Amino acid sequence: LMNLLEIQDGKSTMKYHRWATKFTPSDIVLFKLAVSLFAFSSNSRILHRDISLEFNCINTILEIQNKYAELTWKYLIYKYDYHQAIQIFINLIQWFLSMSVFMSYAHYAPTHVNDIESLIEQTELTLILDDVDKIVQNN
Repeated sequence: LMNLLEIQDGKSTMKYHRWATKFTPSDIVLFKLAVSLFAFSSNSRILHRDISLEFNCINTILEIQNKYAELTWKYLIYKYDYHQAIQIFINLIQWFLSMSVFMSYAHYAPTHVNDIESLIEQTELTLILDDVDKIVQNN
């Protein structure tokens, strides 16, 4: 599978993917919290190359991100001792950084760009068809 992905996405992208997976948390609750944190990180957005979308209110995003960081820290303290919590939190930071590097490489891989564009087009089409269905049902 990795060889197929190397052919599709390129060796350097897969090298960074393997590197990033070393830091992925194995605790499912921690993983979900970390993904939520990562989703609200301003440097982790994947955008359509023709669209430049900035957050309207960065303070609101930062407040949400801070709440998730605090919740993650409280979970770590609850589940582990302070020493382990610090080590795991450092590992999360390394994961975020490695994912940022990986995403910057993947973002410019032609297959990734095509996949994202296709996903956007399919989503737009689905939303339009849903709207048409609602209009037809209401009439």
